[in-house]
Amino acid sequence: MLLLSRLLLFAAAVFTAAAACAGQAEYIEGRLDNGLAYHIFKVPSADRRLVLRLQINAGTADENNGEEGIAHITEHMVFQSSPAFPQGLGSYLNAEGWQMGRHYNAQTGYHHTRYMLTPPYGRRQLKDALAVYRQILTPQTFSAADWAKEQQVVLGEWRGQQTLQHRLSRQHHALLHSGSRSARYAPIGSKTAIETAQADTANRFHNKWYGSNNAVLVVVGDINPKKTAAAIEEHLGRLKPATLPERTADEYEPKLADAPRTARVYDKDNTETKLALVYRFNNAPSQSGGSQAHYHRLLDNFAAHTISRHLQGMGQPVSFKLGNIGKQTGSLGFYADAAADAQQETLNLLHQAVEAVRQQPAGDEETAAYRKVLHNHMRTVPAMPDDLPQIVQLADDTVLAGKPVPTPDNQAIERGQLYRISAAAVNKRIAEWLNAPDRLTIIQAPEHTLTLADKPGGSVTAAAQPQPGKPEKARVTVRAAATPAQSAASATTAFPQHKGHGRLMSEGFDNNNKVSYLQLSNGDKAVLLQKAVAGSKIYFRAVADGGYQQNGLGAWQAQLAADVVSRSVPANFGGQSLKQWQQQQGIAYRYRLESDRQTTDIQAPQQTLEALLQLYRSRQTDPAAEHWQSTLETAALRHPVYLQSVPGRQEQELELLRYGRPESRAQNSGEIRALTQTALLQQWRQLASAPTTYYVVSNMPSEKIKPLLVQYLADIPRRAAENRPTELLTGATLRRAAINDTSGTDINAWSWQPFYDWTPDTSEQIPLLVNLANARLKDELRSRNQSTYGVKFTALPQPVYNRVESNLFFSTPPAQAAEAWQTAQQVLERLPENISKTEADNLQQLFIEQEAKRQQNPEIWLERLAASHRRYGDARYLSRLPELHRTIIQTRLRQTAKLLWHTPNARVLLVDPAS
Repeated sequence: MLLLSRLLLFAAAVFTAAAACAGQAEYIEGRLDNGLAYHIFKVPSADRRLVLRLQINAGTADENNGEEGIAHITEHMVFQSSPAFPQGLGSYLNAEGWQMGRHYNAQTGYHHTRYMLTPPYGRRQLKDALAVYRQILTPQTFSAADWAKEQQVVLGEWRGQQTLQHRLSRQHHALLHSGSRSARYAPIGSKTAIETAQADTANRFHNKWYGSNNAVLVVVGDINPKKTAAAIEEHLGRLKPATLPERTADEYEPKLADAPRTARVYDKDNTETKLALVYRFNNAPSQSGGSQAHYHRLLDNFAAHTISRHLQGMGQPVSFKLGNIGKQTGSLGFYADAAADAQQETLNLLHQAVEAVRQQPAGDEETAAYRKVLHNHMRTVPAMPDDLPQIVQLADDTVLAGKPVPTPDNQAIERGQLYRISAAAVNKRIAEWLNAPDRLTIIQAPEHTLTLADKPGGSVTAAAQPQPGKPEKARVTVRAAATPAQSAASATTAFPQHKGHGRLMSEGFDNNNKVSYLQLSNGDKAVLLQKAVAGSKIYFRAVADGGYQQNGLGAWQAQLAADVVSRSVPANFGGQSLKQWQQQQGIAYRYRLESDRQTTDIQAPQQTLEALLQLYRSRQTDPAAEHWQSTLETAALRHPVYLQSVPGRQEQELELLRYGRPESRAQNSGEIRALTQTALLQQWRQLASAPTTYYVVSNMPSEKIKPLLVQYLADIPRRAAENRPTELLTGATLRRAAINDTSGTDINAWSWQPFYDWTPDTSEQIPLLVNLANARLKDELRSRNQSTYGVKFTALPQPVYNRVESNLFFSTPPAQAAEAWQTAQQVLERLPENISKTEADNLQQLFIEQEAKRQQNPEIWLERLAASHRRYGDARYLSRLPELHRTIIQTRLRQTAKLLWHTPNARVLLVDPAS
């Protein structure tokens, strides 16, 4: 429903105010005499929480020659010193108890720069937050000394973005936006641009674009709209508008080509093969204003629904994305992953997907049915719900994106446009997209396997290059999307019904927590929690006590086997497409294999519980190894590339640091290719035989669930699994490895310590203290001018192993790495002794706010049910929840904070530049 809801949000008109209805937020908008636009959302359930956004409508795309990266640099510099804040705006906020990242943050995009505030004391700090925004909008004179310090921080951020994923994403973005200003470079700019940037350039950019008439303010909370508007006028009304530069609109739009093109995306560390078929076209009517825009955006919605339905009908692993890539330009892309040796086949599959859409035009019945869905959605679902996170997201998607808010008046207009949509109009819109002359084929693959394009801009083979605007010849038979009757039939015939030969051996019931305990005849256990928040869905988790490091398995062979089987359709599946069947049943299935366990998570509607269990059982007892050879070939090609890549070499260094030996891997690609289908299935069958505990959260009485659990699960063959735990090394050590491909040093520090006195209190306090530790680390490291970036500290309780494992990562210039590491460790060592009463009270309040959300999340209940049972054998964790906030006090937090870092076992890897 994400596509549905967002398109509905965008199909609205400008208005002045919307009164709140029951269960909805209230909204007003206005504009000050100096041009500043503001939007106020009153959310009754927000309590004391307050969220603000200030958006400057200028970003990277507005940079001219000599200004590369300056929009992002300006974002950093507004937090530096000024006459109003001599110590710096950021330092002032830190001293007042604001945490960077949690209470204040900023981001620079191609078309805007956004400043986000969530004051620590909520709505009572509205005026403080507006004072921050006044400072950001006030004309600036940045100092060279401040820039010399902050330059190192920006360089650290640049180093943090030099990852494989960032590099690939940047190439895709440049291709999609080719011809526009947005295609030139990433918002952060190049290393050279950062190193040569001047404070004066940031001054000029700020004074050019940061006028009140180029800013949009959003305030969300349980606030009085009229008083809030008065406060905005008081604090921001005296700001001066700017004489904004005139933009050349064409420079901001992608330049559309008049013929198909092929481009390749590659990187020395890339091991994945992915293909995309992207159509780019003018969509100005859908992005315009006025009542006609409602019609065009709704028409896009209908067309996207039709495409989605036909792709589901194919049952093939093809996804699509429809979006805007300019103010008058849109794109429609079809995407698929490929085996290393199957690029042409995958490209053919994408063309087949397009052909499936062409061959099956939307019909009047389908269009009417979807119209009814949208009409009911508009009529029954609150457009502005009484929910703070949802309203903040709505503001991001509408007013900050230049779109109107979906008020009741706007929805009434939209419903009127809804009935103008016809099947013929939908088919015409799809044809406009698919007949666009600008068609781009993107091939991402390791360089040595790139065969469809010999060089950038090359052409694919003629068989895969139909002419735009002409019907493409289908290379396979395209199935029509299943009707409801076919879907119902599929639900009963996809898997054979299992009669079941197992038994329920014993059961117990915890009346206080509504938890049932079942012992099955094969040794498996089931723990069932009845919870109203689950609604009409079932949340199912299977935790098997054997991972890839159990006796009798080859670690890397077992991981490959799990990959092959999890991608395959079970041998006893009787339908045409497992993916399509899962979509029809509403089943979301996820499997994870770790060194010491396997976890299968499944979510599904209550009425498909039997189908859920059929699918799980079939994975366990009737595995298949489809396309095993292509999977192995992909893994064999990936193996040497990854081991020689920076991430791969870092992983191997960390294994030596923490365990004293590398993890089990294939010696070479030949070992991978030598595996057989029989060997893979043998590995999987041992994995699948590990004793398992099932956890179920639903709103159903256990009496309705138990018979099906016994029928499908109680006779799955099991045998004891003995894991080979990898022991962590003791003692402190520091290693340096000159393997980084950036100019910075990555610091990756690990620590662990034994702990046996586990309680629910401890488990909840540790995440809160991690939050505090991150704030302390960022503040201390940056205040000492050590130019750190990417600071991330985690502490992971491991009750099964009676220990806590901690990790600290950040980047810094090589010359400062050793000193920065010592500073960081001192912060962690001193944390327990200097947690203030105010900080403890803030953490308690944070827990109360977060817990209110977690109580409504069935996935959190499933997580806690499993954690409690695995640790204690019962549901005492759940019993303690109402009292947990009382344990979040200064003395208890100081004691628990001692678990976050253990210096005697601190093992540190400094990854220095290779050259």
